[in-house]
Amino acid sequence: MGHITARRGTRYGILAAAAAAALVLSGCAGGDTGQVDPTSNGDATADLSGVIRVGYLATGSSLPLFATAEKYAEDVGIEIEMIEVNSGNESLTGVATGQYDVGFAGIGSAAYNAFDEGLPVRYVAPMHAGYLEDYFIISSQHAGSAEEASELAGDMSHLQGQSFAANAPGVVTEALLGFALEEVGLSMSEINLEHIPFPDQVVALANGGIVGGILSEPFPTQAEENGSGYRPWETPDTEPLPFTGIIFNTDWADQNSQLAEAFMEAYAMAAADLAENGWDTPEMLDLVEQYTGADPAIVAASRQHHITADLSVDLDMVLRYQKFFMEQNSLNYDEIIPEEEIWDFSWRDAVLGS
Repeated sequence: MGHITARRGTRYGILAAAAAAALVLSGCAGGDTGQVDPTSNGDATADLSGVIRVGYLATGSSLPLFATAEKYAEDVGIEIEMIEVNSGNESLTGVATGQYDVGFAGIGSAAYNAFDEGLPVRYVAPMHAGYLEDYFIISSQHAGSAEEASELAGDMSHLQGQSFAANAPGVVTEALLGFALEEVGLSMSEINLEHIPFPDQVVALANGGIVGGILSEPFPTQAEENGSGYRPWETPDTEPLPFTGIIFNTDWADQNSQLAEAFMEAYAMAAADLAENGWDTPEMLDLVEQYTGADPAIVAASRQHHITADLSVDLDMVLRYQKFFMEQNSLNYDEIIPEEEIWDFSWRDAVLGS
């Protein structure tokens, strides 16, 4: 077997990404994506000579993909081209339209709507999980310490009409904000919801522009270190919530079953590594720095992400997201889709023997 390396590609142009996003989110995409697979030649038992195009986001939550490409792809005899995208929605639309074979998606309304539209994309494994308690943070203008934040979080019902933030509409972090509000005596209908990028939320917390928000690491750790805000809760000793998942273009995966299974085998090896050894080993911190430019010391100081070694997903937990987005009128359909239709574990099970 020849030497196989993971290589990075370049970003697709902004106009192409916007066009792809419009195609998916408007429902104009038909069942035929027009994808031309360079490895299959119509053969469902293609060999492992093709390059697997993987869309990734330059954040620490994509570490399972980084480890798959850099540590384990060669072990299973595949070549991975890592292509940076700007958002989960860009990954979703790129996979759905065949620009990428594999990508990731947060568990959000865009993904649910894509599945409802019959596009050739399915969740096939978890990517990262975490805790609501690690993401929800309260402005230092309302609570000057973690202890004060914890006390305030016991009942925030008197803050109806005040501003809280998530980074974007229809994404998993918006659902996490809804779950957090339930815990503190509020609801989404009782607050002023603002959509503010994570770095800007740190500023808004510091100046009191928002009462609280949902921030992904390393931003809540940075906010606490500079006194902008404080998390009211410690990380619990319970099962984490799934936040993002690996997605396949199912046309590609069906036509290249051996290649798709080989990718899943490498991915399962990466997941087992992270689950056993952690996300903050020197080797893994080096990968995060390589792909994101993040300071390893800040990443190491942050509350860590999680992944299950057996790539299991609690679909009852996931269903809570779909119900939330339906209540928010973010979905293009009005009846719950069984999560078993959205998550296809056949490639995982072929590799792990589940």
